[in-house]
Amino acid sequence: MTGFSGSGKTTVAREVARRLGWRFVDLDEEIAKAQGKTIESIFAESGEPFFRRLEGQCLADVSAGDPQVVSTGGGIVVSDDNRRIMNESGVVVLLEARPETIHHRLRGQAEEDGEREVRPMLASNDPLLRIRSLKAERQPFYALADWTVHTDGLGPGEVAEQVMLGWKTLSSAKSDDRWDQGG
Repeated sequence: MTGFSGSGKTTVAREVARRLGWRFVDLDEEIAKAQGKTIESIFAESGEPFFRRLEGQCLADVSAGDPQVVSTGGGIVVSDDNRRIMNESGVVVLLEARPETIHHRLRGQAEEDGEREVRPMLASNDPLLRIRSLKAERQPFYALADWTVHTDGLGPGEVAEQVMLGWKTLSSAKSDDRWDQGG
C-alpha cells in the first residue's frame, strides 16, 4: 500500500491485514526498529538519501515474506527498483487524498502527538504548499499503482473495503499474468 503521508496507509493496511488474516508490516516501523531510532532522527542525522537506501533494503527484505499487507512510506515509489519490487511481489494499492485533506490529517496527528510536524518531509513554513509540491513530484509514480482508492471523506473501514475489492479483482489477474509468462 502506498500513498502520500496522511492518506491512511498504516491504519488501512492494518485493517486489511486483519480481514485477510495476514501479517501487517509498516516499513517505517521496521526501519526504525532496525536502526534503533525514529524516522525523524534518521532524516535529521543521516539525511534523506541514506533513509531512502534503508527503505529500499527493507522493502526488498520484507517483500520476500509470506502473504502480508505492507504499508510503505510516501516517497518509496520514486525509486524504479522499489516500484519493480512492489509490482513483482503483489498488488500495489494507492491511497489518494487531496492536499487539504492530508494537511488536515497530519495537523491532527501532530496535535495528538504534541509535535509541530509529524513527517520530516513536511518540515516547512508552509506545510500545505510543501504537500502540494511533493504530491505533484510523486504523482506520476503514484499513478502507476494497480488500484487507487480516494480516501477523502471515507472512514478506514470504507477504505479497507475498497482496497479489498481491488485486491480481489487484481490478485487473480496478476496470478494469471505470471502464469502466462511462465512464472
